[in-house]
Amino acid sequence: MKILFVCSGNTGRSPMAQFVMQKLLKDAGLSEKISVSSAASKPTNGELLHQGIAAKLGVENVPYSAHIARTITPDDYAANDLIICMDAGNVAQVKAICGGDPDNKISMLLDKDIHWDKNGFNKTYDDILRGCQNLLEKIR
Repeated sequence: MKILFVCSGNTGRSPMAQFVMQKLLKDAGLSEKISVSSAASKPTNGELLHQGIAAKLGVENVPYSAHIARTITPDDYAANDLIICMDAGNVAQVKAICGGDPDNKISMLLDKDIHWDKNGFNKTYDDILRGCQNLLEKIR
């Protein structure tokens, strides 16, 4: 199974979800069966992981690696089993880029938008962790 997380710029929320989910999958012994990546719903210029997001992942003991932002492409639709967006705007943008959602692969991580919380990223992290834990339970 392949999961792609998507946010607007692929420097904060979606890579945070990618790294959180990778840790959860490793802890559950599923990292060999499920791969995780991330992308942006808007054009990017290869930006790096936001320093505040990296710091929050470090505080939470979530391993992360070098990350360069990229934009989702129509090919990503066929290549992934699930495309998980951080907010409703991302869903609309991804559907526009991918030509709709005929296979019902595109959804949101939570039933509400996950916001960019620059005040330590605590709320962002808590929402993403909860969403990833719920997703893991669904796919087990």
